[in-house]
Amino acid sequence: MLILLLLLNLFHFAATQILPLPRQKPAEEIFRNMTPCSRTHILDDAPTYYEFKNDNHRLQQLRVDQYRVDGDLILGGVLDVCPANDYKFELVSDLPVPLECSQRHILDDAPVYYNNSLSDCKAKVDHYIADGDVILGAVLAVSVKKPKDYFLVSDLQSAFASCHVIPMDLWQVLTFAFVIDEINKREDLLPNITLGFEIYDSGICEITTIERTFRILSGNHKLIPNYSCRKQEKVLALIGHLVPSCSQAMADLLSLYKYTQVSYGAKDPMLDNKDQYPYIFSTIPSELSLNEAVVALLQYFEWKWVGIIAYSDVKFERPSEEMKKEIIKIGYCVEFFIVVGYGEEVFLRGKIQKSHANVIIIYCSFHTFTSASSLFFNSNGKVLITITEGGKFLSDDSNFYHANGSIWFSRQKEDILGLKGFIQSESSTPLPGNTFLDTFLEDPLIHFQDGFSINQLHNIYTTVYVAAHALHGLAYKPQMKENRNQQILQKFIPWQLNGHMKNVSFTTPDGKKIYFDERGNVPGYFDIWNVVILPNGTLVNVEVGRFDSSAPQGKKLKLNVSKIKWHPDFIQVPKSVCVESCSPGYRKALREGQQACCYDCVLCPEGEISYIGDMDNCIKCKAHEWTDDRRDKCIQRETEYLSFHDYLGICLTAICLFLCVITTGIYSIFYRHRATCIVRANNLHLSYILLFSLTLSFLSSLLFIGRPKQVTCLVRQVTFGIIFATELSTLIGKTITVIIAFSATKPGSKLAKWMKTQITYRILLLLLIGQVIICSVWLVCSPPFPDTDTKSKTGMIILLCNEGSVVAFYIMIGYIGILAIVSFLLAYYARRLPDSFNESQLITFSMLVFCSVWVSFIPAYINTKGRSVVAVEVFAILTSNAGLLGFIFIPKCYIILFRPELNTKEHLMRKI
Repeated sequence: MLILLLLLNLFHFAATQILPLPRQKPAEEIFRNMTPCSRTHILDDAPTYYEFKNDNHRLQQLRVDQYRVDGDLILGGVLDVCPANDYKFELVSDLPVPLECSQRHILDDAPVYYNNSLSDCKAKVDHYIADGDVILGAVLAVSVKKPKDYFLVSDLQSAFASCHVIPMDLWQVLTFAFVIDEINKREDLLPNITLGFEIYDSGICEITTIERTFRILSGNHKLIPNYSCRKQEKVLALIGHLVPSCSQAMADLLSLYKYTQVSYGAKDPMLDNKDQYPYIFSTIPSELSLNEAVVALLQYFEWKWVGIIAYSDVKFERPSEEMKKEIIKIGYCVEFFIVVGYGEEVFLRGKIQKSHANVIIIYCSFHTFTSASSLFFNSNGKVLITITEGGKFLSDDSNFYHANGSIWFSRQKEDILGLKGFIQSESSTPLPGNTFLDTFLEDPLIHFQDGFSINQLHNIYTTVYVAAHALHGLAYKPQMKENRNQQILQKFIPWQLNGHMKNVSFTTPDGKKIYFDERGNVPGYFDIWNVVILPNGTLVNVEVGRFDSSAPQGKKLKLNVSKIKWHPDFIQVPKSVCVESCSPGYRKALREGQQACCYDCVLCPEGEISYIGDMDNCIKCKAHEWTDDRRDKCIQRETEYLSFHDYLGICLTAICLFLCVITTGIYSIFYRHRATCIVRANNLHLSYILLFSLTLSFLSSLLFIGRPKQVTCLVRQVTFGIIFATELSTLIGKTITVIIAFSATKPGSKLAKWMKTQITYRILLLLLIGQVIICSVWLVCSPPFPDTDTKSKTGMIILLCNEGSVVAFYIMIGYIGILAIVSFLLAYYARRLPDSFNESQLITFSMLVFCSVWVSFIPAYINTKGRSVVAVEVFAILTSNAGLLGFIFIPKCYIILFRPELNTKEHLMRKI
C-alpha cells in the first residue's frame, strides 16, 4: 500500500513542478478534482489509501488500476503497482487515525512511558512523544518479527512471554528519553531551548519504516505524504534505523525533503555515497574502520599471506571483499577468498589444511561460528581473526576449543552514566499502570552484560548528542543576541542543519572523540581480544589491545604482545608469509604468474642497496657514496686525485723542482757570461725570455697536482698554453733572426733593412697574441671547472677539472702543435748556415723531441682515466720542456764552463 502511495505522490510532486500546488492545501480538495472514469475509485471526502493484506496466497484480481488528476497537460505513467500475484488490495474509504488523543504518550514536564493492559501484541501503541521547541524524530526497532507476520508491541509486560521482545530493544526508547532529559537539564548546550521527541516503532520492516517516517514528517500523527500538518516546522532531524535496509529506506525518503538523518545502527556502504545520500550520518563505526583495525594488526605482525572466509550473506560478503582490497592495497596477499554457504563448512577442511597461510580472517555471525568452527578448524597451527556480529567466546562451549590462540575484535564497551538511576526514578513515580517498569527492571535479562547491545544504547545516546551539538551550532552563533535563537528556530529550514552536522566535534564522557569524516561516519574504537584455553581447560577472553582510528598515524594500534597466548603449535609469534623475507641487500623478483607476495630474492647490483628486507627495488647510492660488500648500506666513496702526498705526485713535484733549479742555474750562467761570444751570438734577450718561460712552464705543472679547485682548474690549462706558445714563438724568433742575418749579407739583399726593425720581437708578440685570443674566448664561453667522475672506477670518486669545452682545449693544443711544426721547419732550414754558434741544429733536435712527446700525449690522454690523466699531462709538460732545455742550453753551458777556448771571437770568425 505504502509503495503505491509513494509512487502516486512522486507523480504528484513532479506534476506540481509545472503546476505548483500550495503545500498546505487539503488533500481532500486534490482528490475531488480527479476526473471519474471507469475502474477509477474517487473519494469525495478523504484521500484514498489502500491496505495490504495476505489472503492465504490466493490469486486475486487487482480492482484498482487507474488514477487520474485532470489538468491542461497530462503526465502519463505506467507503473508496476502489484508486486506479486498472491496478494490483493482492498479499498479503504477512511484513513484511521493511529491513536486517539487519549492514547497518545504526551509528557508535559518530563518523559513518561505509557503502559496499557492489552493482553496481546496487536495493539496500536507504536509511538512515544514529548513536546518541545524542537522535535527530534526517531524510528526505532522496538518490536520483533514473527514468522510471516509483523506486529507492534503495546503491552510491554506481556511482551516477554507472548512476543519474544528483546529487552535491550526496549531500552532504546528509555535511553532516548534519558538523553533528551539530560540535554534539557544542561545550561551550556541548548539554553532556552527545550528538545522534544517523537519516537515511532517500525520493527524491522522497510514498509513500516517508511510509513512511520511519513507520520513524523506530516505531524499530528497523520499519514499524509508530502504534507505538513504542523503550525510550525519543529522536526530537527530523524534518527534511525538499527537495520541497514530500513536506514536506506529512510534515506531514500528523507533525501527528497533534505532532512538530516542520523543512523545508530549498521549502515549500508552504499549510503557512503554523499552525492546520492548527502543527508545521512552514522554514529556507528563503518566497516572501513574495522577493516583498518584488522589491517593494522596484520602489518604489526607482518602477516602478509592470509586467507579470507565469508559466509554467504550480504552483510559478510561486502565487508570481506573490502577487506581483500585493503590487504592488497598495502602490498599483502590473499591466498584464498572463499564465500561459503551455511552447512557447506565441511568442504573447507581440506582447503584450509593444505593452505600455507597461518592466518585466516573469518566473517560470520557469532552463532554460526559457534556451531560450525569444529567442522573446519580442527587443524592446528592456524591463527583465526574473527569478525563477528558480537558476543564473547564462552567457557562452556566446546566448539571454541579449536579457536585457541585466536584474535577477535569487538567495539569498546561503553556505559551510560545515570541511565539506570533515571529509569528507577521514573518507575517510582505513582503513575497509573506503570507497574511494568518495576517488572522490567527486575528482569535479569536487562542487566548490562552484553557489550554489543550496550553499545547500541550508547549509539543512541551519542546520536542524540550529535543532533544537539549540530542544533547548538545552528542556533548559537558568535556575537548573537540571546533572543536570536528563537528567531532562527521559527525560520528553521531542514537542510540548514546539514552543514552544522559536518562540523560537529565533541568528546564523550569516556574520552572518545566524536566527529564525522567525509563519508558521514564517526571514528572507530575497538577492543582486541585473545581466546586462551588455560591448562585446566577453562576458556577465557583476554583483552590484549585497542584500536583508535582517530589517533595519529602510527599511534592507532596499541597492543600488549606479552598478554597474547598463541596456539601451542607456535613457540613464537606465528609467521604467515608465502616465502621468507628477503634480507637487506636483496630485492624482490616476482615469480611469473604468482601473487606479489611470492617472489625470489636477488642481490642488488653495484651502486644500489636495500637497507630493509623485502624491498621491491634497490635504491641507488648518492654520487659520493658506494655500496658495501653486503649491499645494505651506502658508504662514503674514496676520492682519487693526483695529490702531493702520493708517490707519483711526490716524484713529479721533485722532477719539476729539479728542472726549475737547473733552469735557474743556466740563467745564472748566461747572466754571468753575458759578454761572451756564445751568449751574445744567440740573441741574449730571447735566451732570457726562453729560460724564464721554461721556468714558468716547469712551475705551472704544479697546478695540475693537488685537489682540483675552481682557481686551479681555471688557470692551469690556460697558463700551460700561453707559456708553451711563448717558448715556441721565441724559438721561431731566434731561428728567423739567424736566417735574416745570413741572408742580409748577400749583395743586393733587401732583408738588411729588417735587421734594424727588431722583427724578432714583433714575431714573438704576434704569435703569442693568437694563443691569448684562443684562451680568452675559451674562458669566456665555457671555462673549466672542478668536477667528479664516479663511473671510471668502481667505488671511487675521481676529482678532476672539467675542461668545459673540449673543442677549445684541442684548439689550444693544435695551435701549440702548429707553432712546433713551424719552428721545426725553420730550424731544419737553417741548420747548415755557417755559424759556429748556430742553434738551428739544436732547435731541430729539441723540436723532434717536443713533437714526439705531444703526439704520444694525445692518445694517452684520451685513453687514461683518473689521476693518471693528470700525471700524463704533467709528464708531457716536463718532458717537452726538458727537451728544449737540454738540447738548446746544456751544450752552450758545457762550452762556457768546460771549453772556454771555444767561446772566443777567433773561433766564431773561423766558421764564417
